[in-house]
Parts: sequence; structure tokens; C-alpha cells
Amino acid sequence: MPVYEYKCTVCGLSFEKRLHFSDDPNLVVCPNGHRQVRRRFSKPGIVFKGSGFYVTDSRKASDTAQSAAAG
Repeated sequence: MPVYEYKCTVCGLSFEKRLHFSDDPNLVVCPNGHRQVRRRFSKPGIVFKGSGFYVTDSRKASDTAQSAAAG
């Protein structure tokens, strides 16, 4: 279940809400009872950088050519 960040435009309270994928993330009420909340966007929790994350990055081009020639 994704966790969304919200900020109330009335009282200024920032809070998080865990919702199901089927729930509408725009229909959230502030813990103080206000309905004027805005969803905040933040950085993702994980970022993949560098090589080695794709099938094409797992081998060198010379290794692929040698294994194709041998097989």
C-alpha cells in the first residue's frame, strides 16, 4: 500500500496517509477534521543509479559475442 503525504491548507498540519491502490488519494480528511488538504509530492524512497540494473548491463559486449560463437 502506498503512503501519501498531505498538508492541510486550513491548519497547516502535515501528515501521511496509507491508502489501498483502489482508494482515491484525493478524498482525504485532515486529522483535525478539515477537508481542504493538498497532496504533497516528494522524492521516491529508492533510486537506482549506475550500471547493472538491466539485462543489457549484466555482461560486457565481448562476453556476449564469445558465448554466442561458442553455442
